[in-house]
Amino acid sequence: MGFFLILLHLGLQLPLSLSCPSSCVCLPNGDVSCTGNITEIPHLNAHETFRLILNKTHIAVLNSHSFQALALLQRLQISHSPLATIHPEAFYNASQLRSIVLSSNSISVLPSSVFSSLEELQQLHMDSNQLMSLHADMFKQLANLRNLDVSKNKIANLDARIFQDLTSLEHLNLAENLLQEIPRMLFHKLKQLKSLILYSNQLKTIEEGSFDHLHNLITLMLHKNQIHAIPPQLFWHMPSLLTLTLSTNQLRYIPRETFYYLPNLTKLTLYKNPLLSLPDQLVGHMPRLQELYLYNTNLTTVPWNLFANMTGLRALNFHYNEKLSSLPKDLFWSLPRLQKLSLRFNILQDLHRDQFSALTNLKTLLLSGNKFKSLSAKLFQNLQSLTYLELRNNDLDYLPGDIFVHATSLSSLTLGKNKWNCTCNILDFAEWISENQNIVTDLYDVLCRTPYYLFNKQLVALNSDSLKCGVTSIRDLHVAVSTTGIYTSVRTTTAAFSDKVATSNVDSNTLLPTTTHSVHLNTLTSSTSKEVHTEAIKSSVFYDTLVLVNGPDIIHNNRHQRWVYLWKVPATGLYSGFLMALHVVIVVTGVLLIIANAYALFHLYKALYKIGKPLKVQTIVTKRLRRFKDKL
Repeated sequence: MGFFLILLHLGLQLPLSLSCPSSCVCLPNGDVSCTGNITEIPHLNAHETFRLILNKTHIAVLNSHSFQALALLQRLQISHSPLATIHPEAFYNASQLRSIVLSSNSISVLPSSVFSSLEELQQLHMDSNQLMSLHADMFKQLANLRNLDVSKNKIANLDARIFQDLTSLEHLNLAENLLQEIPRMLFHKLKQLKSLILYSNQLKTIEEGSFDHLHNLITLMLHKNQIHAIPPQLFWHMPSLLTLTLSTNQLRYIPRETFYYLPNLTKLTLYKNPLLSLPDQLVGHMPRLQELYLYNTNLTTVPWNLFANMTGLRALNFHYNEKLSSLPKDLFWSLPRLQKLSLRFNILQDLHRDQFSALTNLKTLLLSGNKFKSLSAKLFQNLQSLTYLELRNNDLDYLPGDIFVHATSLSSLTLGKNKWNCTCNILDFAEWISENQNIVTDLYDVLCRTPYYLFNKQLVALNSDSLKCGVTSIRDLHVAVSTTGIYTSVRTTTAAFSDKVATSNVDSNTLLPTTTHSVHLNTLTSSTSKEVHTEAIKSSVFYDTLVLVNGPDIIHNNRHQRWVYLWKVPATGLYSGFLMALHVVIVVTGVLLIIANAYALFHLYKALYKIGKPLKVQTIVTKRLRRFKDKL
C-alpha cells in the first residue's frame, strides 16, 4: 500500500518537474525562480506558477502579452537585469497580477498605459532604474494600489494629477530622485497614505497646505534635501504622525509653533541644519516622543522650555554643536524618563549644580569633548540610575572627591585627556579613583598636566607623599605690611624636602618684635634643603607686600633705594619655555659671534701681512739707494 502511495505522489509531481526549465527552480507551492542566460519569459506550467522571480537574467525586453499564458500568476519580479524596454501591452491579459517588482534594471521610459489593465495590482516597485519622468496617466485605473516605489531614479518633475486615482495608496517612496519642488495638490487624494518618503531629493521649499489631507500619515521623511524654509503650519494636519525627519537640510530658522498638534510623534530629527536659533514656542504636546536628534547646528543656546512638552523622551542627541556654549538651568526639568543624554563635543564651559537633578532615570550621560574646567560636587547627586558617564577630552583640572558618591549604579567612567592639576586639592579625587579602578575604563590615560614635576603621572598613583601634603602649603599668600618691619637673618641647615621660614613683625616705631609667623614652602630639592630662621634685627621697612609662593618658581630680586623688588618667572608653562629657549638662542648667538669675530680678525691679519711684506722690501731698497747716492 505504501509503495502505491509513493508512486501516486511521484506521478503528481511529474508534470511540474517536466515543465520546469533547466535555468529555473520550481517549488510545489507555485514559486518559480530563474536566473542565468534567459532572454525572454520562460515557458512554464500555467497551472502551477503563482509567483515568478527572474533575477540576474539577460532579459532586455518585455514583449506584448508576455504573461498571457500564466493565467494564475499573482506576483512577478524582474530585477538586476538589463531590462530597458516594456511594450505598452506587455501586461495585457494578466489582470490577475497583484505585485510587480521591476527593481534595479535599466528602464528609462515607460508607456503611459502600460499598467492600465492591472486593476487588481496592489504593489508596484520600479526603484533603481533610469526613469526621468512619469506620464500623468501612468497610474490610472490602479485604484487598489497600496504600495508604490519609484525611488532611486532621475525624476525631476511630477504632474500634480499623477496620483489622483491612487485612493488606496498607503506607501509612497519618491526618495533619491531629482525633485526640486512638489505641486501643492500632489498628495491631496492620498487620504489613506501612511508612509511618504521624500529624502535625498533637491527640494528647496514645500508649499503651505501640501500635507493638509494626509490625516493618516505615520512616517514623513524629508531629510537630505535643500529645504531652507518651511511654512508655519505645514505639519498641523497629521495627528497620526510617528516619525518626522528634517535633518540635513538648509534650515536656519524654524517658525513658531511648527511642531504643534503632533501628539503621537515618537521620533524627530533636526540635525545637520545651520540653525541659528529656536523660538520659545516651537513644540506642542508630545508625550510620546522618544527620540530627538538635534546636533551639528549653529545654535549657541536654546530656549529653557524647548523640551517642556516632551515628557516621554528616552534619548536626546544634543551633540556636535560647535557653538553651543551654555545651557539654561531648567532645560531638562521635564524629562524624568530620559535614559540617554549626549552633550558630546559642544563647547560647554559650565553646568549648573541642578542641571541634571530631574533626570532620575538617566543611564547614559556623554559629556566628552567640551570645555569644562571643573564640575559641581552635587551635579550627579540625583543620578542613582547612571551607569555610563563620559568626561574625556575636557579641560578638567579638578573634581571633588565626593562628586560620584550618589551615582551608586555607575559602572563605566572615562576621565582621560584632561588637564589635571595635581596639587593637594586633588588628593581626595585621586583616592576615589584608586578605590574604583574597575569603573574608570581609561585609568592609565588619566594623567597630571601640572605641576611640571608630576607631568604625565597617573592620578591613580598619587598620594599625600608624592603631593607633599604633610605640611601646610601656601600659594599666592599676600601678607600686607604697612607699619611694621620684617627683619631677617639666615642660617642654613639640612632638612628633608622643605623650607621653614619664620618671620617676625616689628613695629616701625618701637622696633620691637610683636608677632611671629611660621610657614612651610614645598621645594624640589632632591637631597638637602635649607631651614631658614628669621629673627628680628634692626632695620627699616623696605617693602609694602611680601608674596610667598609655593612651587618651583625662579625667584629674582633687586634692591633699589632701600626697596627690595621681588618677581618670579614660572618654571613651567609656555612662557617659561619661551624664555628658556630665548636664553639658549642668545647664548648660542653670542658664541657664534665671538667665533666669527675671531675668524674675521685672523683673515684680516693675514691680508695685512701679505700687503705689508712688499711695502717693507720697498722701504729697504729706497734707503739703500739714498745711501748709494750720498756716497757718490
